[in-house]
Amino acid sequence: MAMTEPGFHGEDATELDRRFLHQFIVLDRLGVTAGAAFVVVANGAYFRNSALWGIVPVLLGLAAALTVALRLTDRHETFRPLVLIASGNWAVAVVVPLFLPILWPVMILTVLAPIVLAAPHLERGRIYVALGLSGVVTAVVASIGLLNDDGGAIPDIDDEVELLLVIGSLIAQIVPIGFIAWHNNRRQRQQIMRVLELNDSLRDSRSEVVLSRRRVAEAADTERRRLERDLHDGAQQRLVSLGVRVRLLDEQITDESVRAKVSDLSQELDEAVGELRDLAHGIYPTLLQTHGLAAALRAVARRSPSPVEVAGNEGDGIGTTTSAALYFVALEALTNTTKHAPDAAVRIELTRTNVELTLKIEDDGPGFDSGLLANSHGLQNMKDRTAAAGGNLNVTSTPGAGCTIEATVTVR
Repeated sequence: MAMTEPGFHGEDATELDRRFLHQFIVLDRLGVTAGAAFVVVANGAYFRNSALWGIVPVLLGLAAALTVALRLTDRHETFRPLVLIASGNWAVAVVVPLFLPILWPVMILTVLAPIVLAAPHLERGRIYVALGLSGVVTAVVASIGLLNDDGGAIPDIDDEVELLLVIGSLIAQIVPIGFIAWHNNRRQRQQIMRVLELNDSLRDSRSEVVLSRRRVAEAADTERRRLERDLHDGAQQRLVSLGVRVRLLDEQITDESVRAKVSDLSQELDEAVGELRDLAHGIYPTLLQTHGLAAALRAVARRSPSPVEVAGNEGDGIGTTTSAALYFVALEALTNTTKHAPDAAVRIELTRTNVELTLKIEDDGPGFDSGLLANSHGLQNMKDRTAAAGGNLNVTSTPGAGCTIEATVTVR
């Protein structure tokens, strides 16, 4: 099931950005309007300085620019509203220190806020231009503030009033910047939720693939068992019966030359029966079905031209698919050992826990560079068989240090 954080309501990132920009403009316009009202009230009732009235037009101009930006945002535009927000705020940042130099550090935040707001929406070239312009405006604001520190509209302002103005202005700037940080965090949470949804989807898909491979493997094992039974009960029995009749006929023949030919025919029939039995055993060994994996591996060990030791047991309830997969992995490994290291001693070990069964095959042969077997057909067969049983296969070997193959499957 898809995971959605409450409050997102399935909205995409573009719509979320547009809504945030709209809310930011509303908040910024509210702050600017409140600031203009504060200047009017404070100057009229307390400061009574005609120069301070110069701040009011620039604040009202920013409010007008924000109103236009709001309408553009409602028409799903982004770039032009950002330009209006930046230019209006930068104008305020430059004008305010002319009258109130003590506020120039606060105006630096006014310069930076539009850059933080625009960063997610601008391409690399435009963000470089925006950063350059913000640097220039910052330098201008700082220069005005530092050069006009003892002047301004209120040169002899009380320390208490100065502190009140600075703190009030900082709070006024922290609110929109905090709003930007909240929005970015919200977008990050949304992206995390989308990644989690994708991860859940991939996990479900992987589970379906594993189940599908398991079903294919089970169907193949069922077909192997059917073929083994058909060969054993059909062609093999007919050949055995024919061999018995040929031997009976051999006993009744007195002509030695004919008898020798019949004897050769009987021997060829025995060889054909042996080859057919080996074929049936390779398709699906009866011993694996009747006595289990460990018994089938010990039978393979007895037939192997190399010395093979089998230790451990698979336990109960591992299923025919798992048994067949590990059996054929061991068979492939022994075939490779016989081919490439005929004098090597081999140890096969089965280790069972409550949840896992591990087949470990070790030999003391000359070893090899395991990195060279990345595209080996035999190795890929072993990996595919193990994966079909829901397990993993690891091959480790270095020249002169033998080879170790571990196939681990989950058992329940």
